[in-house]
Amino acid sequence: MSFETVEPVMRKEIESWFAQRDKNILLKFEKSSRGRPGEIQIRYSGANKGAHFKFEVDAIFTLTGQTENSPSYLKSINVNIDKRDFMK
Repeated sequence: MSFETVEPVMRKEIESWFAQRDKNILLKFEKSSRGRPGEIQIRYSGANKGAHFKFEVDAIFTLTGQTENSPSYLKSINVNIDKRDFMK
C-alpha cells in the first residue's frame, strides 16, 4: 500500500485489536506524527476499570520510492508503555 494511506489503516487495526482483546478498554486517539520518511508514531490514551494509561506505537516502513505515494512495506512495529503514564 502507498505510504500516505498507512497511518489511517494502522489506527483502524490498532483500535480493532484492542476491541477484540478486551471490550472494557476504552481507547482515545491523541495524535500521530511522522519522523523520517517511512516512520510513523501514534499516541493513544486508554482507560479500563479505573486504570488510565497512555501508549505509543512506532512503526518503520521500507519505501520503494522517494514520494509519499510510493508503495511501502512494514519493517518493524513497537508498542511502548511508560509506567509513569499508568495511573490507578
